[in-house]
Amino acid sequence: MFDLKNLECNVSTIKPADFDERWAKWLKEVHDVKNHVEIVKEDVRLDGFGKIIDFYYDSVNGAKIFAKLYLRWEPSRPVVAYYHGHMSYIDHPDNEWHCMNLVAAGFNVFAIDMRFQNGKVIDNTKYRYMDYPSACFNIDDLETCYNKRLDQDALKLLDIIKDPNLFKDINGTPLASQPLIVAGPSQGGGLSLMVSAMSDYDIKVSLSDVPSDCAIKDRIINREGKYTVIDDFLKDHPKLKETVMANQDYFDVINMAPRIKASVISSFGTVDNVCPPKYFYQAYKKMNCYKELYPYEGYGHGGFEEIHLPKKIEFAKKILKCDF
Repeated sequence: MFDLKNLECNVSTIKPADFDERWAKWLKEVHDVKNHVEIVKEDVRLDGFGKIIDFYYDSVNGAKIFAKLYLRWEPSRPVVAYYHGHMSYIDHPDNEWHCMNLVAAGFNVFAIDMRFQNGKVIDNTKYRYMDYPSACFNIDDLETCYNKRLDQDALKLLDIIKDPNLFKDINGTPLASQPLIVAGPSQGGGLSLMVSAMSDYDIKVSLSDVPSDCAIKDRIINREGKYTVIDDFLKDHPKLKETVMANQDYFDVINMAPRIKASVISSFGTVDNVCPPKYFYQAYKKMNCYKELYPYEGYGHGGFEEIHLPKKIEFAKKILKCDF
């Protein structure tokens, strides 16, 4: 059996003095965007579960985020907000697999694309450093950097879900009245934890697999996963290093973890070198909520999804006391 003591390590993450103040301001920016939805397509599924609604919603700085609602015919079902992994998109087969398994388990599911990650998001902003990957966009400006926008888009989805005037179930009851779950792998695992910490909605459960966005500065220094590109950027712009590195602490799950109230189930592969589990473990230790953690020995960044899926479903239904 894997010993979690093997994950003990020191990290460079420091909580900024104005962390909570900044995030209160940034959450207000999210809520200040009027809840507006444009439905572009509705498809009734031949396999009988219900229908899929494609839509856009308005987010911070004028972006229009592409999203899907997998809506079951049955009323009174919990709602999942699903966030995909880095450089994926919700129509990718891997994300369809995740979403449809949650639907098959009895949940309604909202899923979104991320800005500049192969999906259908409309963001006409002219960022600085657009000759680098999106993680570097406006990276030296805390108020307009890409990571902030990504987090705000994830939070804005919850405004849409919790608006009683928008989406309803088959009986006309607002989905806003149903229990809320957040979920996702990798980048999406990090986002599901982030929104659990920063949102002012009552998130009941977080299903966070192989979570990213922990010990971000260490991942830049060690060139791990999506943060390798930031190290490349800093080699080209060494005068920006101090500012860029300090900014990362505002988006680090380690600093958000103590605020999480949702019940959390997380997973990791013991030999994951994309999102090293030792970094996530430092966030996990800081969580004061009910939590369960499942290591999968010999696995890297995923590959154990079918094994772990039943545990996630059972966990969510246990917390919500579901009878379906």
